[in-house]
Amino acid sequence: MLTLGIATALPAAAHTVRSHPASGTIVTLDVGTRKIKFAPEREKAPVELALTSRTSFVRDWHSVPVSELRHHERVIVYYRKPFFGQPFVTKVLWTTWSAKNEA
Repeated sequence: MLTLGIATALPAAAHTVRSHPASGTIVTLDVGTRKIKFAPEREKAPVELALTSRTSFVRDWHSVPVSELRHHERVIVYYRKPFFGQPFVTKVLWTTWSAKNEA
C-alpha cells in the first residue's frame, strides 16, 4: 500500500514550472535593485522583471557577467511567473552579431 501511495505522488511532484521565452529590448537595467524593465516585441507596455542570484547571462553562447548587458540591447529573456510574487528572469540571451547588423 505504501509503495502505491508514493508511486501516485511522484508524477505530481515531478512537474516544474517552465520558463517563458520572449524576445524584445532591455529598456532599463538596475543592478542595485536587481530589476530590469523589458519591452517584449509583441506587447504594448514594458514589463518589470526581477533578477535573482541564479539568473544567467549568455552572450554569443558564453556565460558573461550582468555588466555586459546594455540598455536598449535586443535580447531573448526566459522568465517565470510564480503564483505569488514578481515575475523573475532565469536567463538572458543575446548576440553581438545581431546588434552589429541592426545598427
